[in-house]
Amino acid sequence: AIAKEFDDCYNRITGTEVALVTSVVPLESQHLAQIAKSVQRLTKAKNVRIKTTLDSSLVAGFTIRYGASGSKFIDMSVKKQLAEIAKQLDFSDIVLAS
Repeated sequence: AIAKEFDDCYNRITGTEVALVTSVVPLESQHLAQIAKSVQRLTKAKNVRIKTTLDSSLVAGFTIRYGASGSKFIDMSVKKQLAEIAKQLDFSDIVLAS
């Protein structure tokens, strides 16, 4: 708890935004740098620190969580895109032959 509080204070003092990037496979450093620049542009933070985690359920792509207590969320995953397509397709009136 003390280490987390110190980390939070340090981030406030230095103007650092922490972003959690979740992907299916480890992202290369140039991709993480691009994500950091985008988060910096969105938040107007002086610095951005990226933390990474893996989640195979995303299928492909990545998500970014940032802001106070992770309140901001950007979903660039294939899982989200598939869910949106499924919502648009309404097959409720189709009867499958037995």
